[in-house]
Amino acid sequence: MTGTVTDEKGEPIIGATVVAEGTSAGTTTGGDGQFTLTVPANATLSISFIGYETQKVSVAGKTHIDVTLGEEATGIEDVVVIGYGTGKKIGSVIGSVDQVKSEKIENRPSTNVVDALQGQVAGLQIMTGNGELTSTSSIRIHGLGSMGADTSPLILLDGAPIQASTLQTINQNDIASVNVLKDASATSIYGSRAANGVIYVQTKTGRRNQESVDVTLTGQYSMSSAVAPELNMMSANEMLDYIGAAVAVRLLDDALTTPDKIAFGRQYFIRNFGLAKFMDENYNPMNDYKWWNEILERNAPMYQVDLSVSGGSAKTSYYFSGNYANKTGILPGSELDRYNFRTNIDTRANNWLRLGLNLGLGYQHSSVADTDESMGGLYVSNPVMASLITPPYQPLYDDNGQMLNFFDATQAINPLMTADYMPRWQNRITMNGMAFIELTPVKGLTIRSSLAVDAFDWRSHGASSPETPTPSGKFGTGSASELFQRFYEWTWTNTAEYKHTWNEVHNFTALLGEETLYRNNNSFSVASIGITSSRFLNIAMGTEVSGGLPTYSIAQSASNSVFGRLEYNFAERYFISGLLRNDASSRFGENNRNALFWAVGGMWNIKNETFLRDNQTISDLSLKVSYGTQGNSGIGDYNHRQYMAAGSAYGGYTTWMVSGIGNPDLMWESQNTLTVGANIELWRKLSLSIEYYRRQTNDMLMSIPLAPSGGYSGRAGNVGGMRNSGIDLSLNYDIYASKDWFVNFHATFNYNKNQLTDLWEPGLEFAYMGNGLQAYSVGDPFPTWTMQEWRGVDPETGLDTWTTADGGITSNFNQAALVNLGTSLYAPYTGGFGVTAAWKGLSLTADFSWVHGNYALNNTMYFVANADMGLSSQFNQCDLAWDYWQQEGDQARYPRLDQAINFDSRMLEKASFLRLKYIQLAYTLPSHIMEKTKFIKGLKVWVGGRNLWTVTGYNGLDPEAAEKGVDVDTYPNTREFTFGLEFKF
Repeated sequence: MTGTVTDEKGEPIIGATVVAEGTSAGTTTGGDGQFTLTVPANATLSISFIGYETQKVSVAGKTHIDVTLGEEATGIEDVVVIGYGTGKKIGSVIGSVDQVKSEKIENRPSTNVVDALQGQVAGLQIMTGNGELTSTSSIRIHGLGSMGADTSPLILLDGAPIQASTLQTINQNDIASVNVLKDASATSIYGSRAANGVIYVQTKTGRRNQESVDVTLTGQYSMSSAVAPELNMMSANEMLDYIGAAVAVRLLDDALTTPDKIAFGRQYFIRNFGLAKFMDENYNPMNDYKWWNEILERNAPMYQVDLSVSGGSAKTSYYFSGNYANKTGILPGSELDRYNFRTNIDTRANNWLRLGLNLGLGYQHSSVADTDESMGGLYVSNPVMASLITPPYQPLYDDNGQMLNFFDATQAINPLMTADYMPRWQNRITMNGMAFIELTPVKGLTIRSSLAVDAFDWRSHGASSPETPTPSGKFGTGSASELFQRFYEWTWTNTAEYKHTWNEVHNFTALLGEETLYRNNNSFSVASIGITSSRFLNIAMGTEVSGGLPTYSIAQSASNSVFGRLEYNFAERYFISGLLRNDASSRFGENNRNALFWAVGGMWNIKNETFLRDNQTISDLSLKVSYGTQGNSGIGDYNHRQYMAAGSAYGGYTTWMVSGIGNPDLMWESQNTLTVGANIELWRKLSLSIEYYRRQTNDMLMSIPLAPSGGYSGRAGNVGGMRNSGIDLSLNYDIYASKDWFVNFHATFNYNKNQLTDLWEPGLEFAYMGNGLQAYSVGDPFPTWTMQEWRGVDPETGLDTWTTADGGITSNFNQAALVNLGTSLYAPYTGGFGVTAAWKGLSLTADFSWVHGNYALNNTMYFVANADMGLSSQFNQCDLAWDYWQQEGDQARYPRLDQAINFDSRMLEKASFLRLKYIQLAYTLPSHIMEKTKFIKGLKVWVGGRNLWTVTGYNGLDPEAAEKGVDVDTYPNTREFTFGLEFKF
């Protein structure tokens, strides 16, 4: 018999599978959607294609049939590719996989696509490190997996591995969906790079047999400003009164500060510290600047334009896009220009040959404000810190109305002009893509070969002008530096997948594959000093090389893998899978280069049982379990070998020195992961997913501390163990749905318990880290905060007190002991929730994210709640500093004003927060109105906001940016208001 398979538009579908149920007869449709097949006269044909509803047709003696396949209600974005094979519906995947669709990602007012994923997936923790234009977000799946090796997930873009920094620069409107793979059953097939999970990004494509070419033009305009800090800084008069109180306490040796004493101290401070020029004849300040508003509360615009074209013929589908974004930073002198281009082409030359190319190109130029915390030792030159500590009485303009380039009060550059004297810029060119060829020589067998490339070229320039003002005039000579980095990685993957179904109920899939990866990373840096002209701030104009010599490094690594996977399901009810992968990496010595990893998984789709199939209440119910092993090779390329590095010049000659002790016995870090989960859906509107996981890491790769007398601080080795265990919860509820109305609520929750299980020596349960603030502690999360424990201000004496080694209390900081506080830098509780409401063409979306239980060292408080800093450096203080001890019986946070503040646990604050991550109000014009224009198919207009509202008890600049641990002068995150238009042609 013969037949033709078409879509609802009448276009032929190429590659549709046609099977006679209960027999071994089957074929696929050709380039015209036609097929020829010999079958029994009474056979039933099953016709299927990814993204379309399966049709079953009775032959009943016919010799020709025409079949029309309708698109699945779930949409093609619900089809995922897991582990090199062909696509599956997400509901039939055994592993732990969550999907974020394009509507949660596109048209967000951010140039960092990762930002849109925050709070969307249970167990996926994303923290936007800061609001700097080129900053990158931290990404973790199910906690921190290692003490010394890489803890980032593998990022795949259309199946091609890319760097996390590349992902954060691609055009978010190109993304169709993001799939997050969390358990061993889903990730082990990818080998060592997937030890910390996988983020699989699928970009948009055209559709074969598309009736017309689709053109989408999107434009956005946003205005951003800094997320307001929780700190309230003092006004000019308040600061003078506070410092006056400190002066009076010290001069009069009396902690009680009355108005008369404050007035006495204030006048003494003004007269003896050179402040009279900032005051009027009555010793009142002539200026009262709110420096946060002057420096960071400026409105920074962003423009973004996207153009995409997609379509397809009977054999070929295509998607082309271009994007331009211009974003001004909240700090003076910061700006970003970004260009992105994407091409996705997929063609089926005939019924056995398929070819494809996915290619992305990008260019980014950014001028960045220097937020280096030292800035030559001057915190007040750092724009972020200066927004807090610059005294409000410091004038911004001179008597002629010209902006001052130097502040007398702080003896530093005007932070608004830092970029003028210390320019910084960066260029980045990126290329990522994959070309593939796919053969289907016989029914059910797919052979595929692909070559993927990820590359970038990065250049950074920095300079300091000889015109830089100083207390005595100008600096006189300037400096310049250049840093170049060139990275490329190619991955060649070859797979063969065979699928077969017999007796209608037995579904079998086998996959075999081989993969080779090569990575090359080169960098070069040089700096020069002695530049005398501000017009030529480049390294060639210096009189000598800074540091003695330029630096150059080259790092190369390679790996080869073979893998296989078997999958079987019976009647879409009982699923089982097993996989093996052998990885070989050049990062280990010959004795330990190879490692074998495996995983098994099973699923019971209870809904497909006869006793539930027709149940109208339970629309989905399944149970899952998986267990597997993985390895981690995320370390330096040469830790297994002793290596040399250039030292400083001596006698005009280059010197060489041993810079690392190799460990030829270095081996793979290993992980064992157990996951158990259940999914249930009720009334086709309320779905709940719950999973328990337990991941044990052993033989962790890290630098083992060595005795300093040997000349080396550490040596790479395999030591210690770590465990992450927890629960993921995901809830989705379609509260109401009708012809005109739709209301949905969704939420995610994760609890992750991280703890060290053993360290590098038998019996060792505790060891300090080199920073003096954190420690390794068996049974506690890593890292755990360890510092002098502040016990409060003594109500009788007004002195700070701390815990001693024997558990007692002392007011002598030198006698205070380092105490393991058992608190973690990383939050054990994370999640998000959101609401979507739509009425006809009007829609409202609001998404929240939250974290709870993490702690950060708010080092900023040392500068803004410390009378010593206010008095000696004229640093402005925050209103919390008023809570100081004056007389016996006072319950105060800060000691009497003649006491110095120390770094202790008082500055360790809980950095939990709840944030309105994104809100959007959109209107899509009715189609009958658009039809009258003849050429505009659709028009959508929206207004939105990002980071508009935050609830936190953290007193620093931003609780989310505080995740780096020690929070001082951290570039705060930004909040945006946006307006956008989308035209479809």
